[in-house]
Amino acid sequence: MTLLLPPAPSPDVAAPAPRRLTGLQFLLPLFSVTILLTVPAAVFVAPVLERGPVAAGVPAALFAVSVVYCALRLGALMWEAEPRWAVLGLWMFSYAWLAVAGLTQTLAGENPLGFTLGPALMTEQASLLLAGLICFDLASRVRPRHDRFLPAALVGRLRGRVLDPSRVLLLGVVSLVTAPVLVALLGGPRVLLSDRQAVFDQLSSSGLYSSASNATGGMVAVIGNVLPFVALICLVKLLADDPAQRRRAEVWALGAALVGLNALMNNPLSNPRYWAFAIVLAFFFCWRFSARPAVLAGFVTVFTLSSLIIFPYLDHFRVSESQMKQYGIRSPSYSQPVDYVLGKTDYASITDVGVALRVVEHHGHTSGRQLLGAATFWVPRSLWPDKPDNTAFLIADEIGFPNRNLDSPLWAEGYVDFGWVGACGLLALCGVAARRLDDAFVALRGVRTPVVPLVAVAAPVIAGYEFILVRGSLLQAMARIVTLLVLLALVSRSPRTGRHARPEPLGSLP
Repeated sequence: MTLLLPPAPSPDVAAPAPRRLTGLQFLLPLFSVTILLTVPAAVFVAPVLERGPVAAGVPAALFAVSVVYCALRLGALMWEAEPRWAVLGLWMFSYAWLAVAGLTQTLAGENPLGFTLGPALMTEQASLLLAGLICFDLASRVRPRHDRFLPAALVGRLRGRVLDPSRVLLLGVVSLVTAPVLVALLGGPRVLLSDRQAVFDQLSSSGLYSSASNATGGMVAVIGNVLPFVALICLVKLLADDPAQRRRAEVWALGAALVGLNALMNNPLSNPRYWAFAIVLAFFFCWRFSARPAVLAGFVTVFTLSSLIIFPYLDHFRVSESQMKQYGIRSPSYSQPVDYVLGKTDYASITDVGVALRVVEHHGHTSGRQLLGAATFWVPRSLWPDKPDNTAFLIADEIGFPNRNLDSPLWAEGYVDFGWVGACGLLALCGVAARRLDDAFVALRGVRTPVVPLVAVAAPVIAGYEFILVRGSLLQAMARIVTLLVLLALVSRSPRTGRHARPEPLGSLP
């Protein structure tokens, strides 16, 4: 029986040859980098300069370096013309929500939290961002030749797993069967198509959210989100890659039902926009044409700039003006994108990093307590009364900010535990993991298989969710990513049918 070649490069099969850009393709990354450098200058820096004197000091210079660094790394990855979505994701997030936002807020002397950090903390804040980017960059460039941290047998099994069509179909059926119960618990279609506050109120009134714990309501929401999403994306991948599945009418019917269910459960009205974006990105990354150089360059440019120019306006379509104030909008009117970057907590990530420095300055490091809390998110507080809160809560409480639903980027998560070593180490680990994930996904470009490799779905799903993990806080983000990974493991299997079966190459894709 013909078996699957492991998606990741191995001694059995050489990695696919690097792509070479030709003609206009070679100019696209250069054009994109030019746009990524000029648009922030025109849309954010220039309006700040027009308003009066600016704080042009060392922090602003460091943030400017970070903007250029992110833009150049994005351009270099475009020149590689490989779908390295996990590595690209951190650079896109850092460019928009940390570097550009940090530069704009530093020059203006304003930030969405309305809190002044002081020159010393601002300099350390900007330096920590840049150091973390360098550590991620260096780690993501290392191409590991051996799996030194996992048993070889385990690594081989993970690499070789494939989607099991019968399990995917079963998961889809389970999603539809359990949907009425989950929809009812979340308030019904009317609530799910209204806004996040309505869902919160429903879970609170039903006792699933309480002052003591939100764990039960949170798990209902997570399962209601993740179950239909994983079922749909795996089914879509099977339909795209397996001609036998495309000939089955019941598979198409199941897919249509799952599309409707996802529109109800995962719409951006009653769910966080980051989660809705994670779903859209996962499907885009799965699309085989997304790896084309022109599509890749266009996506990186449009998505990154849209994160700064279009993203903030989406709140107008899902919450009322009073709710927008509750979520942290301080200014009475917003006429330009720069107003949102200066006044809306969506762009407070870099300020949160600065406040995390202040938390440590006043209370000391937590010595791993916050990361331990994220790793043991599944332990109920009834069994662990002193279980750590979200790191974002520490940040909000430090400055008395009323909305505790703040960001806590990886820089802040690592720093509150172990200082500079923790922040840089966490970013370096993220770089290694992103490189390994991307290597496995990119290797699929040169291999034809008779089945669908798990990594063909898992890599896009994880890369799409990466924005939530990098943004933080980790404790809040863990439930969904773990549920995603568990469901992906359940719908996959090992293709080996015998103890001595070995992978066999099937040739290059056309």
